[in-house]
Amino acid sequence: MSRRRTLAALAGVAASVIFPARTQSVRVYRVGILTYGSRANFRARADAFFSAMRALGYEDGRNVQYRWTSANGQDDLLQSFARDMARDPPDVVLSASALTTKVLQQASRTIPIVMAASEEPVLEGFVKSLDKPGTNITGISGSVLDHIPRHLELLVEVAPRIRRVVALLNPDNPTHAAYRSRLEAAIRPPRRFMMVEARNRDQIDRVFERRPRADEPEGLLVMNDPVLYTERRTIAEGAARLRQAAVYPLRGFVEVGGLMSFGPNPEASFIRAASFVDRILKGARPAEMAIEPAPRIELVLNRDAARSIGLTLPENLVKQAATVI
Repeated sequence: MSRRRTLAALAGVAASVIFPARTQSVRVYRVGILTYGSRANFRARADAFFSAMRALGYEDGRNVQYRWTSANGQDDLLQSFARDMARDPPDVVLSASALTTKVLQQASRTIPIVMAASEEPVLEGFVKSLDKPGTNITGISGSVLDHIPRHLELLVEVAPRIRRVVALLNPDNPTHAAYRSRLEAAIRPPRRFMMVEARNRDQIDRVFERRPRADEPEGLLVMNDPVLYTERRTIAEGAARLRQAAVYPLRGFVEVGGLMSFGPNPEASFIRAASFVDRILKGARPAEMAIEPAPRIELVLNRDAARSIGLTLPENLVKQAATVI
């Protein structure tokens, strides 16, 4: 064989080896994550999501690249981050709350969005139906609205002398009206509601500046809302200062000193959200992926908080709790 033919043959062998290697190169998926509060607020949830993604075969830097942006409670930053994602769209975005889903929806109707939490996706205008969303949005619906009657039961069980229930709501939340109407439908004499609204830290501070009447013991219910969650320590401290028994929608309130919570486990919801992200990266369309309920509902109690306001937690509740702090 001539030298020329030998080189040509070797080149052909080299090509047959090199070309398959190129076609088998690993694709790096881009996954955006948008949160309203600080990273510290969502660290446990994000870690749960990253762990679930690793279990599904995604390794950061090898076949997936995360872009986690946190607005630190600033509305203008949240909207700016959502617009940035629309301009340079990832393959899918994980949305941490109804508030972040709303701004993402306003920024883009095409980027696949996976909700890790949502109160009422149909009512909020995110999807057309739970079974078949029909939009670029899918994920988890962890509605606390359905648990309002249970919140009232817990409040009365822990503090039966309560006569007035203060309900703290954010009027900017899209489920505000539904939350209010369900509270009004759930109340029974001799107890009554006092609705108070707050959309920022200053307004929350003013809620706890007043002094309740000594002859009308109060309890507190707090709406599930990212702004109120960001200020959960302020709220828990305010309730303790007014000696209010309080029921919160998420365990994060109890972990910073709140009395008790009943609602979805956020980490479990973020773990489940990873499966939605995985399916979308493999070609599934959000419009056809049914919304799922929160995978885990839990009761969390805080004995120290109870003692600080002169209450004793009933033993039957302690036995029901997923966690007692």
